[in-house]
Amino acid sequence: MISRREVVTAGVLGTLATGAAPSPAEAVQDGPVIRAGLTEIRREIEELSGHVQRGLLGSSLDHGRVGQVKGRLETFLKSSGKFPEFCDIGTSVFYDVYEWHVKHQQQINVTRMADQRLMIQFMFTQLILRWENDSNYIGMPFDR
Repeated sequence: MISRREVVTAGVLGTLATGAAPSPAEAVQDGPVIRAGLTEIRREIEELSGHVQRGLLGSSLDHGRVGQVKGRLETFLKSSGKFPEFCDIGTSVFYDVYEWHVKHQQQINVTRMADQRLMIQFMFTQLILRWENDSNYIGMPFDR
């Protein structure tokens, strides 16, 4: 008697085994198509590898709005020779800086000013939340 397992596996294996191998003429015709497909797959893998390398080894300050804040701070540093004390930012920038602290396990120093504004310390500068401005707003850094 044939078991149920033998019937099912024989059917699956039989289906897979009946796929005839291509003739030599078909293999020669399909060669450039297969080669082009493999070349495209290789290019995509190398591009993905580059993204992963930049994400793991690159500077965490170069991406998104945190990178824009860094650019403003660098401009001030080059012109005055020191980091600014303050810089105004919008709500989206505030959240990005906050998430940067969480992601990189940095201490989060958020304080409330006398006029009920929030400040978050980023490196050596206090970023002041200006909710009335555009959410992507990054002001010019300044000292007192």
